Amino acid sequence: MTELLIRATVNDAALLRRLYGLGGTCRAAAVPSRIVVDAHTPVGGSEIAAIARRAGVPLLIDPQTFYLQDRQHPEDKWAKLPFADPARMTPGDLHHPARRHAVIERSIEHQIAHGATAIIPPYVHLEKPTSEWIEVQAELWRATRRYLDGSGLALPVTAVFALGWRLLHPVQGPKALAPVLSALDMLAPAEVALATSKVGAGVKPADRLIDLILMIERLRPKYPVLAWQQGVLGQACVVAGAAGYETGIGWREKCDLQSKMTEHRRPPSGTGPGPRPVYVRALGHSVPAKTVAALHAHRTLWRDVLCTDQRCCPPAGTAMLHDARAHAVVSRALSLAHLDTIPQPVWQWHHLADQADAAVSLAEKVNRIAATDPGVCRVDLAPLTAIRTVAHHRRHDGRFRKVA
Repeated sequence: MTELLIRATVNDAALLRRLYGLGGTCRAAAVPSRIVVDAHTPVGGSEIAAIARRAGVPLLIDPQTFYLQDRQHPEDKWAKLPFADPARMTPGDLHHPARRHAVIERSIEHQIAHGATAIIPPYVHLEKPTSEWIEVQAELWRATRRYLDGSGLALPVTAVFALGWRLLHPVQGPKALAPVLSALDMLAPAEVALATSKVGAGVKPADRLIDLILMIERLRPKYPVLAWQQGVLGQACVVAGAAGYETGIGWREKCDLQSKMTEHRRPPSGTGPGPRPVYVRALGHSVPAKTVAALHAHRTLWRDVLCTDQRCCPPAGTAMLHDARAHAVVSRALSLAHLDTIPQPVWQWHHLADQADAAVSLAEKVNRIAATDPGVCRVDLAPLTAIRTVAHHRRHDGRFRKVA
């Protein structure tokens, strides 16, 4: 079964209890396969680990050690963790055995102490083929394997492989990443979580998506692959062979680790990120809540935006607006369950192509309204058109291979 991993925040505890039927309510029609939290979330008495245990689902605690590559504000929650450092680390810092060992040991101890059911080794963001961080990542994975063997820890390992889009190039990428790929074999993880930044962006997002698919196909013969922080591109990754995808609820549906680093330079605001976006299944990602509310007046579009799946949003789609977080999770899980019922990859690509055609058409209509209605925000067409282009190409390519 294809997996949906949901990244929860400390404010999502009550939601998770409802979804898994732990609060005296019925279990939702579809639920996350696993729960993921940021490294700082369990600190201070979060209930999420206990909820995961009661629900019988695995819990991953993301150490987010790529933050070590940039300056963090001293009052940032991540910067206060035992393995963190608000100062910017250089590759030379982590080449030092004692400092590297401290990051590995403390980050793993933090995960285990807070209820993680699998270990995510420290990882860094690899942006360019010439980056010195490539060898750092290789050393981190080799040293992690030695630490795990020496400590007798037998928990499964999920290796987060964090790449910039340039390193997805099918020729230059594997050549530059050779030391990391060798170290990955030594680490021998149970799975690889592929965190690829800015894939659905740029001048040629379809080319970037194809390169991501090729990387999934390269890794898949050895390891199950998860698309990490890829809510928008998640289904395309699954059809390409990923075992599942991870996403936030409304927020954090796209992977951009470089931007996440810079966000933590500023002091915590304490005001929160604002209203949570609302997931629109027809678009495959979330849009601002004010946009959904404004589209209610446009009756021809509203029927395409509204969730009418009785398993998710009864009655008449009202839960989409009044329980948007539950809608986002259940709707995504139901979409993956439907993909599982399609037996052949070429048919899955056909389904995704039809879905992407409808999504692009809807997004273009929304954008025309946004040109005159200030209450409606434009929908980013780049990832949707990339999915459409790639899905149509792979559908026809799959038919050709089958005939040949």
